Amino acid sequence: MSTLFSASGVPELVFGRGVFEKLARQVLPFGTRVLLIGDAYLKDHPSLLKEVSDMLQVQGIAVSHISALGKKTSQASQAIMDEVDLSQIDCVISLGGGRAIDTGKLVARDCPHIAVPTTAGTGAPMNGVVFGGDGAIEETSRTSLLPTIVCADPSFLDEMDRDDFAARSLAVLMLLVEAYVSPKASVLSDALVWSGLESFVRGFVKGIEGDQKGRDEVFYASLMAGVGSGQAGFGLSHRLGVSVEQETELTYAQSCATICAEISHAQIEMLAEFLPDHSAMDKYALVGELLAERPFEDREEAYASLVGTLRRWVARLELPKLPLSEKKIEEITQLIIADWDEEVLPVRLSHDVMIDALLRRHIQV
Repeated sequence: MSTLFSASGVPELVFGRGVFEKLARQVLPFGTRVLLIGDAYLKDHPSLLKEVSDMLQVQGIAVSHISALGKKTSQASQAIMDEVDLSQIDCVISLGGGRAIDTGKLVARDCPHIAVPTTAGTGAPMNGVVFGGDGAIEETSRTSLLPTIVCADPSFLDEMDRDDFAARSLAVLMLLVEAYVSPKASVLSDALVWSGLESFVRGFVKGIEGDQKGRDEVFYASLMAGVGSGQAGFGLSHRLGVSVEQETELTYAQSCATICAEISHAQIEMLAEFLPDHSAMDKYALVGELLAERPFEDREEAYASLVGTLRRWVARLELPKLPLSEKKIEEITQLIIADWDEEVLPVRLSHDVMIDALLRRHIQV
């Protein structure tokens, strides 16, 4: 952790059950002409589109709807900007998952942007990072891309499928952990990330069982993951998850979740061998204790508990394995190593160690 640091901004956050129903209150100070950007989530929930349109129109707000299509956010945003006269728009609302929100960031550069997340994902509304350029892990990060307001209503998670919730939750956990152990972490990012980790622990198991309060906790954790990643960077599980998603039918959440234990194990082992005094070692131990909800006499016990807990969750939740050829795993590994970021990643994994970690969650295709 760096005690000498600079911090980027975060959006205004309006959080809680029922805040979505008051969306018009957030919009009206900006004007009455809204561009609503959706993604696959809105396409799969057509009644939601009518609900939000009616809710805004009854307050005198004109709504134009458009979808963020395609796999690349940059292409989706450019297509929208080519089609829509943004000079006639007072406010952009992005409603859905990371694709809608990241597209909204790029489209709304010159007007207010209200992000309405509907999934517990990367915490995209809470930072100025956009993924989905011409490369699988290309990213753009600018304070100017921060949403103006985040309207975060956890009730969107109530009907989420158990398996989807579980995978997304573990992806959130890895974003939090890897922001926490990042060399770029600061006292500020650590405080917010730790609050997210505590919230995850309170909510994960209950949320899998469908408990509303548990899912509220994980939703909050996902937003703090977005803050942490925006401040301290995105870790190795995220980078691999993005690459795997590009090459398979797995979702980003499934890709991150299925490798979470093996990548954590690999990083802890490499740190122990080459950088035993790195601050990340103490932090991994603290996370191990937090997940176990008990202290350990030494760090080795905490590491074993952390990795063991992750492996049990991956097994019990029957997360899908990586449907990749060994050649493709080799290509992904080379891509990650070539783009290694020592400011964010606490220890450089060797080629063989990374290959071995991925093969542990590999299914032959």
